[in-house]
Amino acid sequence: MATLAERLNSWFADAATADAVGRLREPSTSEVAQTISEDPRHSVTISRSYLTALRNGSQTNPTVSVLSAIVTYFQGRDMSLPVSVSALIDEEPPARTAGLPDEWAALADRQVRSIAMRAGQFTPELRDQLLSIMDVLDASRQTPAPPSERDGA
Repeated sequence: MATLAERLNSWFADAATADAVGRLREPSTSEVAQTISEDPRHSVTISRSYLTALRNGSQTNPTVSVLSAIVTYFQGRDMSLPVSVSALIDEEPPARTAGLPDEWAALADRQVRSIAMRAGQFTPELRDQLLSIMDVLDASRQTPAPPSERDGA
């Protein structure tokens, strides 16, 4: 099970952008702390040292308002990982799928959400190609009907 620090560090890595020479660069801890502290959407201020402590695991019990402020920062970035308080504190969110259609219930799975989030960043043409690939994979899983059903018997 991933720790809060591991999940937070994954978000930093996922939020990396290319610098002027094309190298991927994660946002710095001080940059994130400053941006969170200056955000007028909430009243949370966070120091670089506290955010560092969260990232290295020496602090493990932040307040909900701190978690929400961190989530708000990363939701503003181009991310492929799911970004929410529950994704930050739980490896798997609690299943709340009773009574939901199967397609919606499938979104409780972290891998399904990750695929959906990544596909959402594709162009419409790439999404069409992905759906075609998924159709082929789905068709290969299905077993052919027994001969008696195919012959209409």
